[in-house]
Amino acid sequence: MQGKIVHHEDIDVLIAGGGVAGSAAAAALSQVGLRILIIEPDAAQGRRLAGELIHPPGIEGLCQLGLLSDRSMPGSPVKGFAIFPADKDDPASSITLRYGERPGIRHLGRAIEHRILKNHLLETVQRFPGVTVWLGARVIWIEGNPNGPFTAVVRWNDGEMRIRPRLILGADGPMSRVRKMIGISHETRRYSGMMGIEVEDTHLPNSGYGNIFLNSAGVAYAYAIGEGRARVMFEILKGADSNESIKTHLSLFPSLFRLDIERALAMSKPLAAANFCIVPSASTQGNAALVGDARGCCHPLTASGITAAVKDALILRDALREMNLDVTAALHRYSRRCGRLELTRRTLAEELREAFLAQTPEALLLRECIFSYWHTSDKARVRSMALLSTVDSSIFSLATQYGTVALQAFRLLPHWFLEKAVVDWHRGVLRLVHKSLAFQYAAIRQWLY
Repeated sequence: MQGKIVHHEDIDVLIAGGGVAGSAAAAALSQVGLRILIIEPDAAQGRRLAGELIHPPGIEGLCQLGLLSDRSMPGSPVKGFAIFPADKDDPASSITLRYGERPGIRHLGRAIEHRILKNHLLETVQRFPGVTVWLGARVIWIEGNPNGPFTAVVRWNDGEMRIRPRLILGADGPMSRVRKMIGISHETRRYSGMMGIEVEDTHLPNSGYGNIFLNSAGVAYAYAIGEGRARVMFEILKGADSNESIKTHLSLFPSLFRLDIERALAMSKPLAAANFCIVPSASTQGNAALVGDARGCCHPLTASGITAAVKDALILRDALREMNLDVTAALHRYSRRCGRLELTRRTLAEELREAFLAQTPEALLLRECIFSYWHTSDKARVRSMALLSTVDSSIFSLATQYGTVALQAFRLLPHWFLEKAVVDWHRGVLRLVHKSLAFQYAAIRQWLY
């Protein structure tokens, strides 16, 4: 393939994708004096359903990078989650999980409409030293092998250009083409679909919180996104009828808010997206690395995707600083640190999804244990929120908290005995003990690695 070659003396870092992950990575690497080129094919920014909730560490990171400012921050503040269990007698009752105060974290979470967030970050990062953005361009091929530097072939302005940077970053989302082109395989599991609608936030329950509704049809979310608007998203499980699923979801919503949503659904078609668990075999290959959802994603129950992408950018920046811009050494360190964060995040999402959606005796017991744990104290809820929000990303913390949750089974024994479900209780306890030991083993392996 012919085309002009631009060597690394002209460009240090090529970033494929100008979304949240790409913009955060560019801002972070600008701080270490690198020259960065962002390749963003989707200049038009059409309608789409994507991540919008950012936990406090993500907001803190974006402010630290200079991409957000306290004086002019879009969206709506989020103080935590309000969770509506489907099996409660009062459908309007919820359990509130608040962000706890942590050293170095001074912001609340934030919900920002995805289109506004992406445009804001991309427009802002273009003003940073050493950052250039090519809109309407696309990485169409990556040449080379894992033992040598990769060369990216970029199509732009009806022509092609071959760029040989010191570092290539794939920030092109869960279905990353860069991941495939650099030879990183991955496992994919499709959980379900999502359908989302925008409504007025007048009757939004628990204003200032991300509302999560749990039921047999999946998980539904509702949260303010600013300017008097709220986003409502419904999970559609595999094989389920979308209209019937939405009806099931809505039956558990407060009546006034339900009417607002029904009116909005009658007037406009919902946006749609898919929920995947994607686990790549590696985060790096040669002089290339994956950031954000390209590096892996899980069920959106914890709403941690954007925050994880910002953390990726900060981890990569710090690794390059610590290794004196030695790309090979820095990517090795980046891979280890990101792997630890992702293991905790993915394991937590998997366990919560099983507990809240599965109907096995083990899942039912785990679900009751979780709510029993949350009812014990505000401190217990803060600990859980620290894991959900990635303030605490230690697999040791997850293993310890899981064991503490499992102990709640003994408080629940009288209730299960009265319901004549002692055999199910025993089966559930054995399963909880097995998983708790598995988490401890994973924690030890991670520490040794």
